[in-house]
Amino acid sequence: MEHKVVSGDSHVDMSWLPGDLFVNNNSQPHLQDLMPRIIETEKGLIWKAEGDNVLGVAQSAGFEFIPPQRGRRKRTDKMLDAGFYDGPARPVDPELRLKDMMTDGVDAEVLYGITGSGKNLKNMEVVTEVYRVYNDWVNEFSASYPGRWYGLACLPIHDSKLAAAEVRRSARHQYIRGADLMAGALNYPLYARDGYWDCLWEACVETDMPISFHIGGGRIPIPTTPDVNTGWVTQGQPTQNEHGYQAVRGSLGMFSMVQVMMGVIFNGSCERYPDLRFVMGECGAGWIPFALDRMDHIFDDGQYELKFDPPFSLKPSEYWFRQGYTTFQEEHKVGQIAHLVGYDNLMWGSDYPHPDSVWPDSLEIIQETLGNLEPTVVKQIVCDNAVNLYKMDR
Repeated sequence: MEHKVVSGDSHVDMSWLPGDLFVNNNSQPHLQDLMPRIIETEKGLIWKAEGDNVLGVAQSAGFEFIPPQRGRRKRTDKMLDAGFYDGPARPVDPELRLKDMMTDGVDAEVLYGITGSGKNLKNMEVVTEVYRVYNDWVNEFSASYPGRWYGLACLPIHDSKLAAAEVRRSARHQYIRGADLMAGALNYPLYARDGYWDCLWEACVETDMPISFHIGGGRIPIPTTPDVNTGWVTQGQPTQNEHGYQAVRGSLGMFSMVQVMMGVIFNGSCERYPDLRFVMGECGAGWIPFALDRMDHIFDDGQYELKFDPPFSLKPSEYWFRQGYTTFQEEHKVGQIAHLVGYDNLMWGSDYPHPDSVWPDSLEIIQETLGNLEPTVVKQIVCDNAVNLYKMDR
């Protein structure tokens, strides 16, 4: 099919999935009682796993199982007014999701999955099996309307060899076109140059699967006062300090991913695997030019051309322009700095169905943020880069 607008960052959250999906599709009998499931309580439908591990409510506003609360976000209020959270689970119903896309003017979506939810699970065997079940499910879901959805395989975070094996297994699925690693919860630093992650990079290159690192993992720590509840759901009216905490937390989110981008480049993977492609999911664009300049400065001033073994053949920023991508949804300066980030390196995303999303106003937001650019460049950012990276034309 012909694509005109493609979201390079959309979502399927565990809270929206069928409550018996993981129980019914588990292939490890000894994990059966630990698999996530929906249970009915006096307070409504709740996701539980691993015995007494309460994950949160079903059909939540985002991957953190937060109930859709009026007054918390303008977008959440708008979705509540539209009846988004009433009735069937729209994001996992092919007909309803496609209807929402048509309302939004979006032709196809890249689907980030349940790695955010997975960080709330404690048993790594459970995480590995849950991701396997989801990866199979998202391929079947995407097959319901070919050309509309392309999934990213969720990868185990505790073992690079298991992650590499899941890349190779998932690559056999027709509608999985990339992989997603929750960098903030990794057991081993991404900047490591000792080869720990090489098996994963090799698997991604071998299968031609881009590797994504989505916002939401390891956030920048924020100090608290004694009265601050750091959870999104508070009892009664939040204190002024709690408002301040959440405002800082929300503003800092994307900046926490700077170290991920720097780690991918400084660990030498881009030098050793020039065909590797990596994506900073929902990480925005404005910080990229400064980060690239800073990396180049540190590389030069610290004389890392003499210290890295094997040595770099390019400046850090040049690896970004050759191999890196970032997605954004609502960043009003991005049209002015797109050339500094790289026209080839930018992808727009709607973030549907999250409360950070721009649904159902995507076309309006695209015009507001990119309207100063030439139409061919706009199409590259909102369509062609994603189509080419994820091979949607095949």
